[in-house]
Amino acid sequence: MSLAVDTDVLIPWLVRSAPRHLEACAFIEAEIGRDGGRIAVAPQVCWEFLHVVTDDRRFEHPCSMEEASALVRAVWNARETERLPASVDVVPRALDLLREHRLGRKRILDTALAAALEAGGVRRLATYNVRDYQCFPFLDPVSPASSIAP
Repeated sequence: MSLAVDTDVLIPWLVRSAPRHLEACAFIEAEIGRDGGRIAVAPQVCWEFLHVVTDDRRFEHPCSMEEASALVRAVWNARETERLPASVDVVPRALDLLREHRLGRKRILDTALAAALEAGGVRRLATYNVRDYQCFPFLDPVSPASSIAP
């Protein structure tokens, strides 16, 4: 079973200077090591990753676009990665979910990711924003923070 990663987990997993780097690494490595575990990555998470880690307002030492692109390419091409395709069904499904759950503009990207995961048959999502995904009955959001023993 694949575990999808939200951008807020992908960033600390791949960027050493990001807060929670060690926590995210330990969590993802444990998941990959468990019974041939795989990490599911949606294209929109890649684009959001590039947008965030190259932003000097978010990072004291942001990645260059070349560095950030290399990180995304490495994950996208890793043998443990399940690459989720961009599906034509995701847009109408995301719009339906926005309406059904009465979600606003601040939830568009989360809802689009949820729709992409549903279309890809992925139920588990690693995210630090578990509450944002609990309204989607087809998802099982898990936080790296709550999964690591103190």
